[in-house]
Amino acid sequence: MTQELFELEWLGGVAEHHYRRARPGLDDLPWGTLRPEHYPPALLEGARRSWTEVAINEYRAVIAFSHVVRALAEAKAPLDLLGMAAEFVLDEVTHVELASRMCMELGGATPITADMQHLVSYPPGERTAPEWANELVLRVSCVAEVYAGKTSVEAMKACTHPLAKAVHTRILQDESRHLRLGELYFDWCADQLSDTERTRLGGVLAESVLGHERYLKHRISRVTDGLTEEGYKVSDIHELGWLESARFVPLAKRVMRDEVLAPLAKRGIVAHDPRVAALVAG
Repeated sequence: MTQELFELEWLGGVAEHHYRRARPGLDDLPWGTLRPEHYPPALLEGARRSWTEVAINEYRAVIAFSHVVRALAEAKAPLDLLGMAAEFVLDEVTHVELASRMCMELGGATPITADMQHLVSYPPGERTAPEWANELVLRVSCVAEVYAGKTSVEAMKACTHPLAKAVHTRILQDESRHLRLGELYFDWCADQLSDTERTRLGGVLAESVLGHERYLKHRISRVTDGLTEEGYKVSDIHELGWLESARFVPLAKRVMRDEVLAPLAKRGIVAHDPRVAALVAG
């Protein structure tokens, strides 16, 4: 595992010109309207860390969708589906920018080290191209994107600050297409999936869900009269773009159970690991 400080660079010039043409309008969001000094320092630091983690996760999604596109091409997936997935790479680059700019609005990103090397994955020798495509689409679109998209919808609805709400909205406009990829892909290849492959994918699904354990088992801070146990105003948490844990944890469990696991079970892809059932219960 190679841990390195998460940092971003900006080239400008021709590269920025082409990027802005492909994804216009980002500068039109109400930047400069957040007032970090209005929030308790500890809550502000938590928000900075959360948005930094969003930037890291979106950067990971850039890498993930790059591999999905390659896998789809090698599996000879339909050309239009391949083109749809290819566009998602640029979407995720945009999301990295948005999350990073939110960090700057709040006083700067939190220094976090991350291991990006392990995300560069290639199929084991025993996997066929279709099997590898099945696995990557399942992990990325059917689990990660559905979970992130569905939980973020509620954060966007609760958000009361125009900038944070605009950032969430812009990201979700893309995510609504990202989570459709898995459905379209498995509709296309359904007749090609053997019972053995569905069973294998059930194991992949269980592993992917367990990878979200820290969110699904997050300690719940009770809310009394609009204040969390730590003394933070729920209204401040919503302004900064997040949900209080008392609302988020049950939501995360429901999304994983009803929006991730249930649709895949209807396709014969079931996570039989008892740890998964325990994780999403309640």
